Amino acid sequence: MDIFRYVVRFLYKIRWYLVILPVIAFVVALFMTRDMEKTYNANTSIYTGMITAYNLEGGVGTMGNQQTNIHNLLYIITTETTIHEVGLRLFARCMMYGNLRKDNNYITAEHFRTLYNSVPAEVKALIDQNSEAQTYANLKAYEKPTQDNFLFAITTYHPYFSTSSINSRLKPMQVGGTDIIDISYSANDPGICYNTIDLLNTVFARQYQDMRYGETNNVIKYFEREVHRLFRTLTKAENELINYNIRKRIINYGEQTKQLSMLQANQDVSDNTLLMDKTTTEALTNYLENMLGDRAKKLAESEQFTMKVRDISRLQSRIANLRLMNSENGGDDLEAQTELAKAEKELQDAMSNIKQLTTRIEAGSFSTEQGVKKDQLIEPWLTNLLLLKQTEARINAQDIMRQKIDKDFIYFAPIGAELGRRERHIGFIEGNYMEMLKALNAARLRQKNLQMTTATLRVLTPPMFPLNAQPTNRMMVLLGAFMLTFMLTALFFFIVEMLDRTLRDKMRSERITKIPVIGCFPKESNLRYRRYNKTINDMALHQLSRALLPHFKEGQQNVLNLLSTDAANGKSYIAQELENYWVSLGLQVRRLTYDEDFLAEDSKFVMAKDIKDLCPDIMPDEIAIVEYPNLDSYSIPPALLNMGTVNLMVTRANRTWKDIDQKALKELNEQLEDKNTLFMYLTEANRYAVEEFVGQLPPYTRFSNFVYRISQLGLTAVENNHAR
Repeated sequence: MDIFRYVVRFLYKIRWYLVILPVIAFVVALFMTRDMEKTYNANTSIYTGMITAYNLEGGVGTMGNQQTNIHNLLYIITTETTIHEVGLRLFARCMMYGNLRKDNNYITAEHFRTLYNSVPAEVKALIDQNSEAQTYANLKAYEKPTQDNFLFAITTYHPYFSTSSINSRLKPMQVGGTDIIDISYSANDPGICYNTIDLLNTVFARQYQDMRYGETNNVIKYFEREVHRLFRTLTKAENELINYNIRKRIINYGEQTKQLSMLQANQDVSDNTLLMDKTTTEALTNYLENMLGDRAKKLAESEQFTMKVRDISRLQSRIANLRLMNSENGGDDLEAQTELAKAEKELQDAMSNIKQLTTRIEAGSFSTEQGVKKDQLIEPWLTNLLLLKQTEARINAQDIMRQKIDKDFIYFAPIGAELGRRERHIGFIEGNYMEMLKALNAARLRQKNLQMTTATLRVLTPPMFPLNAQPTNRMMVLLGAFMLTFMLTALFFFIVEMLDRTLRDKMRSERITKIPVIGCFPKESNLRYRRYNKTINDMALHQLSRALLPHFKEGQQNVLNLLSTDAANGKSYIAQELENYWVSLGLQVRRLTYDEDFLAEDSKFVMAKDIKDLCPDIMPDEIAIVEYPNLDSYSIPPALLNMGTVNLMVTRANRTWKDIDQKALKELNEQLEDKNTLFMYLTEANRYAVEEFVGQLPPYTRFSNFVYRISQLGLTAVENNHAR
């Protein structure tokens, strides 16, 4: 509670500083904020669809971690590339549509005049009033990252167009755990505020699409090139195969070789059959010739018969060849059929002629040598002979056919290997082509999926032009200046209070010196309380008397030792006033003063063991008030100190308690056998320090009574009007 009262008293002591200095700070802040800038705010909401939108894969949200994608989008909004483009486009828009004399929806006239006057002529020449896109392209081409480039400087340092300035006032954030991103921006110009948000919506959406589509587009272009290349290669290989089949007259290699194999098999069967027929016919012909004997030789030697046989053999060979050709052509060749019919007719005619010739040659012959009739042998012999010739003709035709089949085998054998090689090559190219086509389709599907999810990135709430400025924080600034000054003032004086070693009052003295304070004597008031000086001094003196007298005892020598560490602390005045007051009370008092009643450097004083060594005629019933020299300069005999009933250290309240004073006090305290006899008394004290011991000091006005009651924490007390 004493600490609380001390704090209250401390604040009351510096009350004028706590009032005047904060008021001055308030007035200064009021003057400095008279032209405080207004702040305009614009908001926009973007629906991303990254969490709840459907995609082509049958799920919801974008591929990958959805929160990571939203964080990436938030980063794109604030990235330097995006903000730099926004700043440059904003500068182009302001230069195109700004008005020097009238505010508009792009920039106020005041701010545009400042901007327009700072732009060099060469940059103004880049402004195309008909095309904002062309203006941006001109500015982009002009901008260079050099110190003397105006556009580079303005996008680095200008409060409206610089990357750092825009980022510092741009606040993008995800609304809870939803798909919505809210973007807010504030500026001191409503047009700048609105157009910054408007441009940002366009720029960051394009940046986001470029980032998401960039890699996919490159992959798609690669796959498209590969698909086109493989398609050309595949087409070329297939065309080469077609041309090869045309050159080699291949329609269906498998069927053709199958037919060739079947033809070879039939040829083998036919060869065996013809061989058997030839062997049989030859045997039968030889038998019949043996049976005919000379007749057969006679017929065979006939030139006309021989010619007819050769004609028949020739016709049979021709017929065999024509039949072979007709069979190869499938029986659909009319010319071959006509030739075959003609040859068959000629063969019949030739056979009929040879039979007639044989009959004429053998006319008149009755029988063979064996007694068989000629009619029974000539005709079978002739028939077998003709059949033999026919068989030989067919065998000759079969040989031609075999040669042709052998040529076909030789022709088709390498074609198979070549076709296999070409087909494998086409199959390899086709496989690569199909794989690339699948990869291209997958990449396009991913692109469409990205387009589907990115298409949901749309402005949900477009920015509105801010017509009204946001409430300023001027009052908070004023109150902050007042409170900050108040706290700094209190803190300053509190630090001074903590570091200050001025004794000042009871609490500080006891904290610094560790010696109990027995009372305070007031300093003289020069103005307001001057007429109450005598009364206040008497009250302090009486309080000191009341504090000292209980320590005195009857039947012994009572000694009051007045001590001080240095000069001019009021010992002499206190000793004289106490002597006068106690004498007025009828007490026997003897006051002894150094350099008057004894010498500080006299051996009598230095070696004194009793008060009588200083004053031999002092009576036991007298109270001795002994004023000693300064402790900083002289030492006091321990016997005299221990003989004192009360050792009173007198010092000024408004002085600094130095290290040497503390050292002297410590040595004094070590010399005392009874530590309870040492007290401190403060002189030149303030009113509140004196009131701690004597109570309320005059004057007793209503206000002073109230202040004193509050200082004593009598918050709800009702005081006696007669009490003082």
